[in-house]
Amino acid sequence: MARFAQLVMASMTTVLVLGCEAKTPLEVARTPDAPALAKGGPPGGGSEFATRTALPPLKGGAHGEAYAIDRAGTLIGGYSWDQAGRMHPVTWSLVNNSWQITAYAWDATATSAVIRAINDNRDKAGTFWPASAPRAVIWNAAGTFTVLGCNELGEANGISSGGQLVVGVYRVGSFGNASVWRPGQCRESLPELVAGGGGVAYAVNGDGSIIGGSSADVPVRWRRVSGAWQVEQLDSRRGTVFGANSAGDLVGAVGAACSPSPDGCTLDVGIVWFVNGGLRVLPTLGGASTAARAINSSREVVGLSTLSNGNGVPFIWSEALGIRQLPLSNGGWAFTISDVRADGTRLVAGAGGRPFSAQVWVVRNP
Repeated sequence: MARFAQLVMASMTTVLVLGCEAKTPLEVARTPDAPALAKGGPPGGGSEFATRTALPPLKGGAHGEAYAIDRAGTLIGGYSWDQAGRMHPVTWSLVNNSWQITAYAWDATATSAVIRAINDNRDKAGTFWPASAPRAVIWNAAGTFTVLGCNELGEANGISSGGQLVVGVYRVGSFGNASVWRPGQCRESLPELVAGGGGVAYAVNGDGSIIGGSSADVPVRWRRVSGAWQVEQLDSRRGTVFGANSAGDLVGAVGAACSPSPDGCTLDVGIVWFVNGGLRVLPTLGGASTAARAINSSREVVGLSTLSNGNGVPFIWSEALGIRQLPLSNGGWAFTISDVRADGTRLVAGAGGRPFSAQVWVVRNP
């Protein structure tokens, strides 16, 4: 459980085109169409429903993670280390049946950068770090970057699929304030649940009217009502919202119990908060924990869940599918999911494996 909590918290914090060969590992999932699975039972043999491919790193690099997919399922974003040990913002796209990696330009003073979200126009929101001073940024479809805000520190975590509303956090030392940026405008602070409680915004819906994150260490939803932001507490337990779909359904995780130290809390209960009210507690894959990271327009959810042996593995869940383990023999995360595509598949992306690297899954309807 402690390791699971560490993975959850670590995942919260963390144009030059380079071609790579498509000789990357591929793995096939076999899981049953069984009622027990829909109730959270562990997967076993059965029909093939998903395949996994390790995404190529930058030349000479190795480690990387995939955090974002556009709704159409055509572009994946994240980061990859280069051979000099610098973290580059990158995207991956399928060209002639081969995943190709593209690294993006950044500010000359920055030492590293990452892409966290992609909208329908292929704008990429993320962060670069000049030394220890993060800045929220957008890269447009052509790869040109724009630093957001008015020279304040900030990290971007999400972008509205239908526009350029970016959400994230404004940092002052250890204190964070959930914030919104629009190109050409100064940062806008989101209201705190309690004065001095701070906050972080991680997700935003399609038209930028609903934002999810945390404030005062509990999951919250911000709504834009009559031109002003209103904050709503979603749960009394420690936790956060990690993902949103275009309609405004939210997903995240909360802690079932806490030790006297806040760091002793475990985010082990995955939840869907529906835009029109109500919620759904997600099952596990036989273990104690599930953390939800993203949700698409069909209300399919991905994230990390534990098996009965305590190992954390990526999953996909929906009302129709139940919960299913995505193929990854060495554990890992599923961070993001596209909408269902014309061919009936959807893309899921994340990280894991040995060596630890960015991953993509093609998931078919069973």
